[in-house]
Amino acid sequence: MARSLSRPKSKSSTQRPTKRAPRKAPSERRHAQRGNLQLLTAFRGLDDGQESFTGFVRALNLSAVGALLESPDEFTIGQKLAVEFLLDNNRIAQADARVARVTKREKFYHVAVEFFRVSPQARRLIDKQIAS
Repeated sequence: MARSLSRPKSKSSTQRPTKRAPRKAPSERRHAQRGNLQLLTAFRGLDDGQESFTGFVRALNLSAVGALLESPDEFTIGQKLAVEFLLDNNRIAQADARVARVTKREKFYHVAVEFFRVSPQARRLIDKQIAS
């Protein structure tokens, strides 16, 4: 028994083309919305849960899952930090983070951190900061 093969129907000129979501660059792995900002951020280095060093950096962007920090000091990939962001509403959002990437810039280091512990209240504050 012979089968009849038919060609796919062409779209008529009255049909609107479907919109596709913009593609992310191959190196772009962000899945969360980020807010570009400049927030004063305090940090404490955590060495097996013990405080080892403290300081201040500037947060250049912030998301529900991480942040990009600017620092005059170099950090080590995998290093654990407790961070406290001073938000625009004068509230503080705290999170525990791990250094994921360090990039040397002209005068500063850009330090990408991923949060591994964020309270629900801090998450709400961060989400509110990003939305504003």
